[in-house]
Amino acid sequence: MYYERTLSAVAKQCAASFKVLMVTGPRQVGKTTLLKHIMESDRTYVSLDDISPPF
Repeated sequence: MYYERTLSAVAKQCAASFKVLMVTGPRQVGKTTLLKHIMESDRTYVSLDDISPPF
């Protein structure tokens, strides 16, 4: 179940204006869930924690 975040509207607005959107913050607060929920199909999700390249 996904709970709509207060930040969703702001993230969508920023994503419409910028090619890159970076969300930072403490662990386990829903950053990845938020981004994957609002992500458009033509966007690529990249985690800086991954040691393997995204391509």
